[in-house]
Amino acid sequence: MNFMKTFNKDFFNLENFIIKKECFLCRKKKDKETDPYHICYNVNDPYIHIMGASMISVLENNPEREIVFHIFTDGYSNHNKEKLIMIAERYHCDCILYHLNMKPFEDFHIKVARFSRITYGRIYMPKVLLGEVHRFIYIDADAICIRPLDILWNLNLEGKAMGAVLEAPDAVAYRAGYLKLKSGRYFNDGIMLVDVDEWEKQNITEKCFAYQEEPKERFLGQSQDVLNLVFDGKNYFLPAQYNVYGGGCRDNNDSIFIHWTGRRKPWQMVLTKFDQKWREYNAQSPWDTITNILPVKKPENYHDFQQWGRYQKEQGNFYGYLKGIFWYAWLRTRYKLGI
Repeated sequence: MNFMKTFNKDFFNLENFIIKKECFLCRKKKDKETDPYHICYNVNDPYIHIMGASMISVLENNPEREIVFHIFTDGYSNHNKEKLIMIAERYHCDCILYHLNMKPFEDFHIKVARFSRITYGRIYMPKVLLGEVHRFIYIDADAICIRPLDILWNLNLEGKAMGAVLEAPDAVAYRAGYLKLKSGRYFNDGIMLVDVDEWEKQNITEKCFAYQEEPKERFLGQSQDVLNLVFDGKNYFLPAQYNVYGGGCRDNNDSIFIHWTGRRKPWQMVLTKFDQKWREYNAQSPWDTITNILPVKKPENYHDFQQWGRYQKEQGNFYGYLKGIFWYAWLRTRYKLGI
C-alpha cells in the first residue's frame, strides 16, 4: 500500500498532540480482582452535554464496575468541566480530560461541513493510553449503553487490534465499493473495542495519518473511511448488538449500544422508546434537561417534521400526522424562500 504522506520520527510524540491533561479522580476500588472499564470519547465543547447522557448510561448499566472516562476534546469550557467533575464525584468514577492540539490533524479532510476534525481524535487515542491501559471501549457521543459491558470487555479479539460492527449490507456494498476495499467489508467506527498494544504493534495510527493528504473526493466519510482503508477487513467484527445504529431501528431485544447514526437525534425529538431512554439519561446528568418532544421549529429542520408526522401516522395518530405535515410544509417554504 502506498501512502501519500510521511512523517519524521518525532511527529507522533505526545507533546505534539496534548496541550493539557486534567484528571478528576474519584474512583473507589470495588473489586481487587478486576480492572476498571476504560471508556473513550472524542468530542468538541458544544457536544459535551450530549456526551454526558452517554456517560450516565454507561455508569447506570455497570454499577458494580469501576469506570475511567478518557475524554479527548479540542477545547472545553469551565462550565462543562464543572459538570464532568460532578459526574466523577456523584458516581465515584474517574474523568480524564485531554485537550488535543488540532494542528497535527489539520491535513485530514472534512467531508461533511457540520462535522469537526475532533472525530480524528480516536485515531490517536491508543498512543496516549499506551503503557497505561491494555484495552478501551470507544463510544460516539450520540450512543448510549443499555446493558452491562462485561462480555464485550472480556472478549477475545483473537490478535486483532480493534473490534467493530459491520455496517448494514447496502452501506457495506456501496462504501466498500467506493473505497475499493479488497475485503468487501466495511465497519461503523462509532463503537470500537481497541487493543492498545496490538494497535501500536500494527502502526495503525501511523497508517491512518498517512491518508491526510489524499483528496477528499476519495472518501465518503471521515475517520470511519480512513480506518476502513487501513484495516480493510482485518479487524475483529463484533456482533451487531454492540452497535445498533439508526437509533435502534434494528434492535432485537439484545442491544448493548444504541447509536443515532442518522441526522435525527434524540435531543431533537422523541419518536421511539430509545429516544425516550436517551432523555432519561440526559435528565440524570448534571446538564440542563432537554424537554422538547416536537422538533425545533427552525426552517432548516423541516425534514424532521416530515419524519415526525410519518411516525405519528404509523402509530395511528392522524392528528399528529397532519400537524407534522403542516409544519413540514410551512418550514420548507420558509427555508426555500430564505425567511
